Amino acid sequence: MIYRPRYNGYSLYNLSQSIIQYFGGVPDGKTLDIKMPIDDGLVIFLFDALGLSILENLGAKNEHEEITSVFPSTTATALTTFFTGKKPCDHGVLGFLTFVREMGGIVNMLGLSHPSGPQLPTSYEKLVGPGERLGKKLSKLGVTSISILPKSVSNTPMSNFDNEGFSAVIPYYDFWDLRLLVEKQLSKPERKFIYVYVPYVDTLSHHYGPYSQETASAVKDLLNFFEQVSQAPGYTIVGTADHGQVEVDPAQPPPPELMSLLEVPPFGDSRAMFLKTRRTHDVIDYLNRDYPDFYVMTKEQVLSEGLIGCNSTEFEERLGDLLVLPQHKRLLIYPYTENNESMNFRGHHGGLSPEEMRVPLLIRSKR
Repeated sequence: MIYRPRYNGYSLYNLSQSIIQYFGGVPDGKTLDIKMPIDDGLVIFLFDALGLSILENLGAKNEHEEITSVFPSTTATALTTFFTGKKPCDHGVLGFLTFVREMGGIVNMLGLSHPSGPQLPTSYEKLVGPGERLGKKLSKLGVTSISILPKSVSNTPMSNFDNEGFSAVIPYYDFWDLRLLVEKQLSKPERKFIYVYVPYVDTLSHHYGPYSQETASAVKDLLNFFEQVSQAPGYTIVGTADHGQVEVDPAQPPPPELMSLLEVPPFGDSRAMFLKTRRTHDVIDYLNRDYPDFYVMTKEQVLSEGLIGCNSTEFEERLGDLLVLPQHKRLLIYPYTENNESMNFRGHHGGLSPEEMRVPLLIRSKR
C-alpha cells in the first residue's frame, strides 16, 4: 500500500517553511496548510518514530492534526529536509545509506562514513549542496535558536550540519535531565526557537516493535511530558515525528542470485531499497517470481510520481535504477558487518506504508 508524501502543505517540509514564516521571514517554499498560533517563541519537539498509527493503537486522545514524513521515511532524509528547508530531490539525502558517486559508493549519512564504519574525508555540506540552514535563517531574523539533543548525537557530522547557525546546542543524557532543561528554557517568554529531539520511541520500536508494551509506556510518558510543558505561557509548542515504524520479521540478506544482478549492494533503507543494475528486466523478473510481495518501481516512476518532491533531480544517480518497497513483514538487508543488529529489529521504516508515512502534528498554545 502506497501512502505518498504530501509536500503540498501537509508534510515535514512544509513545517520547516512555516517556522520561517512564524518569525516574520519569507519562506522559500510552501508552508503548512495548518495554522499555528503566534506567540513570542516556538518550540518543536521531534519524537523520532512516533507515527500516527502508534498513537491510534495506543488509543491516545491527544488532540492533533495529521501530516506526512518525506520519502524515504527515515531520520537522515527527514531531518535534512527539516533543517535545510529543501525537499529530498533538492538535498539528495535519499536514505540512511545513500549512493554517492563522488565518494565512490555507499555512505552512511548519519555518521558520514562507509557502511562498515570508517569515517570519510568529506563534509555533509559537500554531499548535500550549498544553502543556509534553519539556524542561520533564524539568526538573520533576530531569533535566538536552541537545539536540545541527546549527548550521543550532539556532535556527529549530521547534527553539526543541521545545527550550524544555532545560538546554542545543549546536550542531555536521559529523560530526566531533558525535562529540566526544557522547563528552564520555557521559564520566561522570549523571541526564541527551541528544537528538541527525542529518540526513545524509535529505539524501543526497533528493538521491541512499534506496538509493544515497552514502546507504549514510553509514548505515554512522552505525551504526558509534552502536555505538561505546553502549559508554559508565551510559546507555541508543537510535537511531531520524522516518520513512523512498521512491524517486521527478522531480515534476511539478499540471496546470491539477486546480488549477482546488482552493481553494488542495495542502498537506501530496509523498507526502501534502491538497486543499481544494468539488468533491470532480469531483476524485476527475479523479484516478481521470488518476492511477489515486494512492490518494484523504476527510477523514472519514482520521479514522475513526485515521491522525493520533484519530477527531476541533480542527484538522479542516488536513486539507482529500481526502488523496491516491501509490502509486508519480509525484509532484505545487506549486512556490511557480521553482527548487524538491525537484521533482528522488530520495527523498521523508510518505506511508503501509512504506518511509516503518517505522523501527528500536536499544536499547543497557552494564552
